[in-house]
Parts: sequence; structure tokens; C-alpha cells
Amino acid sequence: MKFLLLWFSAFMSGCMVGPKYSPPITFNHGTYKAVGLTSPSPTGNWSAAFSDPTLKKLLTATESANNNIAAAYARYNQARAILGLKRADRFPAVTGQALMARQQDTGNDIFELPKSPYRRYRSALNLDYEIDFWGRVRHSISKQEALTQASANDYLTALLSTKAELTRDYIALRHLDSEITLLNNTIKLRKENQKLVEARVNAGDTTTIDSLRAERQTETAIADLYRIKQRRNELENAIAALTGANPSLFRIKPSFPPPTPSIPSGVPAELLRRRPDVAATERRLAASAEEIGIAITNYLPRVSLTARGGFASLSSSELFDSTSQLWNIGPSVTFPLLNMGNRKNDKNRAKAIYYEALAKHKQSILIAFRDVENALSGIKNLNISLAAQEKSAAAAGEAARLINLRYNTGLVSFFEVIEAERNHLIEQRMLVQTKAARQQATVQLIQALGGGWE
Repeated sequence: MKFLLLWFSAFMSGCMVGPKYSPPITFNHGTYKAVGLTSPSPTGNWSAAFSDPTLKKLLTATESANNNIAAAYARYNQARAILGLKRADRFPAVTGQALMARQQDTGNDIFELPKSPYRRYRSALNLDYEIDFWGRVRHSISKQEALTQASANDYLTALLSTKAELTRDYIALRHLDSEITLLNNTIKLRKENQKLVEARVNAGDTTTIDSLRAERQTETAIADLYRIKQRRNELENAIAALTGANPSLFRIKPSFPPPTPSIPSGVPAELLRRRPDVAATERRLAASAEEIGIAITNYLPRVSLTARGGFASLSSSELFDSTSQLWNIGPSVTFPLLNMGNRKNDKNRAKAIYYEALAKHKQSILIAFRDVENALSGIKNLNISLAAQEKSAAAAGEAARLINLRYNTGLVSFFEVIEAERNHLIEQRMLVQTKAARQQATVQLIQALGGGWE
């Protein structure tokens, strides 16, 4: 009796066996070393950051039609459904029973039974309810709540990474458009230059070698053009797949690259709040902590309340008579007597799962800091590189102009003209590629910060 009173007291006080989870202490530096900013950045919709209507439409299409995102959302809905099942364990389970059977029992028993087959009728309600003395059900619910939240963050991670991938592909495509425009203009000028050289060859002012050099330069640019067009087609098809469109029917008209947004960096606390992948690992850590409590309660006495009530009769006409009533109600207790060390091993297994989840969570934080530092460092260095590249391209263009003037007056050979124009084209293309790398670093920072700002 005293033992039953102790159980009842534990139940009424909401006894919970097992460790109480609290989020681990993580890194909390005040600044990023690449920039040294301490003020948090505002949050918001990063899809509008590049101010490009086509990109915005593609991002919207990706969110609604991408299959990887849809799969992640379906997994989240699975977790929500499982959570609903776990929460239902808090309440009694009631089942109904209706039976009509024709049967014959053995006559060679200790009781006298009907010798001919007979019918049995039964109608009853059954109630089963586990009294959650030690918190096993509550631990299970808390575990699934954490797993559901982790699944929600997995969905946000898939959404973020897919949008970032699309943005990177789109920016790369737009900068290829710039290179294509540059090469088309170069080819047009070189073809005109080639005609002028051929005219000078026909007039005897120069040799056929200059004509062949001019032709080679033109054809080299044409070869580069179609290699870039092939790469553009591949990016266009990649974007189609990300947006759920048929690549055979999908087209993006050529245009200019979007403007580069200016992004303030956030403090690490802001980073951890935004990164859904970091939040997912923390929620899985919480779920693993609840698993320790479940492992402990599985080896404690389990108390259930059962009740049965209804009617049973050998005649259908007498089934609902008062004399046909049946019922029983009472508690049942099950408890392990011999577990051969299973209790200790099960608890150690749960603890090992917890420490694995803790290590993964800590590593996700380090990766988050790494991603932000890389992006900030890239932006900082590429800004310097871009300024230098702009000066280099301008200098190459001026050199090509002056050498052309000297060639027209017969002061330099055509070989010097070709070399100057080739260098100018290289510098122009490097400028386009540096601008692309600078914008890609911006996308990397947006993703590393967990989405965007407002």
C-alpha cells in the first residue's frame, strides 16, 4: 500500500525521470575578424536584394516547384503527423468490440460444456490508459517536438540552399551574357580589321602573314564565344531543373548582371539565430537528451488503468439484458525483474547518441563561422581586386588604341596590334569575371547569414 501511495504521489507531482535539457553554451564572439563590425544587420527578404525582376520570379518559382524543397516539406509533415501520434498517448485509448461467433468447445475438460455448436454474442467498450508516473510519455512527446522543429529547419535549409544555388547560377549566366556581348563586339571589330589588313595586302603595303594573323585572332574569338555559349546553355538548363521547368522549353533572354547589394554583416549571435542548419542540429541535440529519459523510464514499473464494459450472451435476443452485463476495471503494473544489463547498456547508448549530437551541433557552429568569415574575406579582397582590375582593363584599352594609331602611321608592326588587342580582351574578360566573383561572394554571405535582411 505504501508503494502505491508513493507512485500516486509521484504522479500527482508530475515526476520526470531523466536529465533536464538546456541548450549548450556556444561561441559568442562580438565581431567577425574580416570586418570587425559589432552592430547586427537587419533581417528580411534576401531574394529582392539584387533588384532583378527575372531573378525574383525564378526564386518564387523555385520555392513552389522545386522537388527537393517539396521533399523536405513532406518530411516535415511526416514529423508533424508523428508528433500528433505521440501526443495522443497522453489520453486514454478507447476501442469498441462487437462479436458474433459460432463455435464448439472440447467436451474433455474440467467443465461441462455444450455438446453441440453454439453462438456467442458480445458488445463492449475497452479503455486502456498508461499513467505517466515517470514521464516516459512526456519525454517521448518532447523528443518528437524537437525532431519536428529540426525537420522544419531542415526544410528551411533546403529552401535557403536551393535559392542560393539558383542565384549563383543566375549571376554566372548574366556575367556570361556580358562576356558574350563583349566577344560579339570584339569579333565584329576584328572582322572589320581583317578586311582592312586584306586590303593592305592586296595593295602591297604588307604581307600575307598579317592577314593570317588577323584571321587567326578572329577565329580564336569565335571559338571562345561558342564555348561560353555552351556554358550558358548548361546554366540555363540547371536553372530550369531548380525551378521545376522542362529544360527543353525553358529560356532566359540575355540581359545585364543585377546590381550588387551592399550587405552589413551581423554579430555571431545573429548568425546563430538565422542559420536553420545550426538550429536543426540544436533541436536534434534536444531530442537526444529526451532519449536518455526514455531509456531510463523503460526500465521502471509501468502502471496502466484498464476497463472493460459491455454485454455478452449466447442469445442475440438477450444480449442487452441486465443479466448480460459485464465489466471490469483496475490498474495493472508491469516491471522488469531480470534485464541482463540491458538497462545500463540502453542508458549508455542514449548518452552516446547525445554526445554525438552535441559534437555535430558544435561542428555546425564552427562551419557557420567559417562560411561567414570566408564570404566576408572574399568580399573585402575582391573589392580591392575589382578596383585594380578596372584600372588594368582601362590601361590595356588605352594601350591598344595608341598602338593602333602607331600602326596606321607605319611605326609598329601588325603583330604588336594583335598582341595589344588580345591583352585588352583578356583584361576586359577578367574584369567581367572579377565582378561575377564579387557577386558570388555576396550570395555566399547571404546564405551564410541564414537568408537575408530587411
